[in-house]
Amino acid sequence: MAQQGVLKSFATSNWRSDDPIGGFSAMNAQSFHRSRRYRLLLLLLMIIPLLPELVIIATGTSAVIMGWDQKGLCTFASERLSNIVDLTLGGAVSWIVVAVGKRFTWLVLFYVVVSAWLSLCLILICLGWTARLTRLVLGFAVTCVLAILPYFGPWLALTSFADKNCRTNEAGVGTCVIFGGYVENAHDTVRIGWLAWYGIPLVFGIFGIYAIVVGLSMIPQKRMASSGARYFDGKNTT
Repeated sequence: MAQQGVLKSFATSNWRSDDPIGGFSAMNAQSFHRSRRYRLLLLLLMIIPLLPELVIIATGTSAVIMGWDQKGLCTFASERLSNIVDLTLGGAVSWIVVAVGKRFTWLVLFYVVVSAWLSLCLILICLGWTARLTRLVLGFAVTCVLAILPYFGPWLALTSFADKNCRTNEAGVGTCVIFGGYVENAHDTVRIGWLAWYGIPLVFGIFGIYAIVVGLSMIPQKRMASSGARYFDGKNTT
């Protein structure tokens, strides 16, 4: 009985908040769940810019699965697939092209949003991962995605299913017929590419600052490690 009481008290003591071992385990669990939330939030922020491309790819894949042979009108649940693509491009691309073309303020606001979006992603990477190399690799990958998707993603998704009946161009010459219907906003997928002239240098400039900050954060740790090594070497010689 006495032994059972001792074992029971030892088992329960590991779950007390003031116990070093139990407290350390609880801190690790909290840190893991916190990092997991940051990683999920980062994944969400990366999926949102992909939504237009995912809709177009899913629409085109549906047409292929239904056996559309590049002739006639392709519909799904009485809805034209070309209308789905057109509405997607209108909501993700065309309004941006029209807005930045009318007022310079909208152009500046567009770049501010892209910069803030990337900065938030980089902050979440720092909060979700502790390894410096992982932070740099993930930050570079996220930067490359945001340097390409906003400007060339819709065009790449559209042209992957387009044929000779859909020739997109900046001047808007000709029509784009895909899945048997007209896509009026198709030419805007080319026009938005001009925003990449400033968008790509901007995001890589932000990544450059981020890389410098991450690199500088490694210096104190290296100094502490070297000073600790010299301290123990001095102790051993004495």
